[in-house]
This record gives sequence, structure tokens and C-alpha cells, in this order.
Amino acid sequence: MLLRLAFAAATAFMAALPAFAAEPPTQTAGGLTLVDLTPMFAETFDRTAGLDEAARAAAFKAQFAQALPGFYDEVRFKGSAERFQKQMSRGLAAFPDQRAGIAQVSARFGEMFRPALASFESEFGPMEGYPPIFLVDSLGEFDGGTRDLADGNHLMFGADVIARLHLGHRIQPFFHHELFHIYHGRRFPECDQVWCGLWAEGLAVYVAQSLNPDATDDELLLTFPEPIRPAVEKDRKAAVCAVAARLDSRSEDDLNALFSMGRLSAGLPPRFGYYVGYLVAREQGRTHTLKALAAMPAEEVRPMLQATLATLAGGCD
Repeated sequence: MLLRLAFAAATAFMAALPAFAAEPPTQTAGGLTLVDLTPMFAETFDRTAGLDEAARAAAFKAQFAQALPGFYDEVRFKGSAERFQKQMSRGLAAFPDQRAGIAQVSARFGEMFRPALASFESEFGPMEGYPPIFLVDSLGEFDGGTRDLADGNHLMFGADVIARLHLGHRIQPFFHHELFHIYHGRRFPECDQVWCGLWAEGLAVYVAQSLNPDATDDELLLTFPEPIRPAVEKDRKAAVCAVAARLDSRSEDDLNALFSMGRLSAGLPPRFGYYVGYLVAREQGRTHTLKALAAMPAEEVRPMLQATLATLAGGCD
């Protein structure tokens, strides 16, 4: 109720202010459209400085209701107004320190993205017919990823997290990883089980490494939030078998441990599913091209994962 009241007040507040000064900056890269919403975020931040937290979050929801429908919105947080409010409050509190880095990413985004797109297309062909790609302040949530919004699924890049994680090294492997997700998404349906995430994320890491043979683990995001490769290789069998035992799991705890910031055990780092999935893709890459791996039907992927994990582990009990 409080957020609904704040939203109504914030909508009236925004209506009383001049509209955003210009259309969001838009540019093209090949057949893709890139829309930069970070200037709108900065302007909205400045214009709402006098509001309390709830009204300010609601003002962002109102401001972005058309430009980015459903993103700065509790709907994206499973309808939880409390989660939405917390995320917005954290993001807005962090913004002043992040502002310069976000502006740097915004100014350089096209020049960073286009070479990655060109080298990706040289392997996989033209990237055409995809929805607009958005550059946003992700409120600390992501550097890149797809999100379901009110008008469909979009690839989005978080300028705030890119500034923190990627400006200190080559960024092309990261862009290749994310481009592969939308390419692969046309060929491999999503599901909520571990095996789907293992293949999608592991193959994306393998594609990024294949297109950038000298990429470091930093550039492949295998060191965030801590080094993944050495921890897995310390006891590869245990790590691989832990994944094999959970292939059909839908448990949020399992999914978070393998692909987000959770943990299965003290010895296995967060996100270690990315590296185990990469090992599977690398093994399959001995006999398949990248295009063939991307086109592998889902009904073939599940048994292939089970067999390849067993081979990598030398058998699981």
C-alpha cells in the first residue's frame, strides 16, 4: 500500500516537472540497436533528490514506465514491493560514487561493443532481428544478461557493474559471452533445471574463450567473486560429481550456488557451474564446431551432459 501511494504521488511529481530533455541516445551496431538509458537515470536521480526513498523509487518506476517497462518495478522482483524498494535504495545510495564510471561506459559503449560484434558475426553470421539492447544502471545486479520486460525479452548491459568489473581489462570476451546467449536462445529453450543453465552458461564461456584464445580468467569472469578454476581443479571429481547429482534440480539453493552467489560447500566457490559447464563444452568442442554445439537439440543435450560429466570425473558414485 505504501509503495502504491508513493507511486501515485511520484507520478504526480514527475508530471509537474519538465520531461526528460531528449530521447534516449540510440545507435546501431550492425543489425542491432543500442539504447543508452543511463543519461535518463542520472537526470531522474538529480530531479528526485528531494523525495523520500519510497517516493523516489516510485518516481523512477514512473519515469521509465515507457522507456524500460517493467525494469524499475516490483513486478520484476516477483511482486515484492519490499525487495524492489531495497534494491532501488541501495542503487541510488551507490550512484554518486559510481556516476563517473557509468558515464565513462556510456561514452565508450559503442566503440567497445562494435569490434566484439564484428568478430562474433564472423563466426556465427549476422545478428539481425533482435530486440533493442539496453545500457542501464542495473542497481548493482548485473554486468550483462537477458531480462523479461513488459514488451518482451531484452539483452541488457549494466553500466554500473561493467565500470567496476571490466574497464581494467579487455572487454570483448564478455560481450561475446552475452551475444552468444541471445544467439543460443533462438536454438535452445530455457528451462528451470540445472542442466539447462549448465549448458547455456558453460557453452557461453567456451565460445568467449574460443573467440579469444588468450583470454584470461578475469576476462572470462572466472575469478568473480573468487577464483573458480583453481578451486574446482583442486578436486575436480568432487566438483563435477556435485553438478552431475543435481542436473535435474530446480532448487533455488542449487541454482544460486552454481550460477550466482550461493555456495554448496566451503571448498566450492560461487558460480562454479560456469567452469564445470565450460569443461563439458570444451570436451564436446573436440568433435563439434561452435555452430554445431549451439545448434545441438535440447533432447540431445541432457544425456550428453550426463555422459560427459561422468567422463570428466572418471565416474561418480
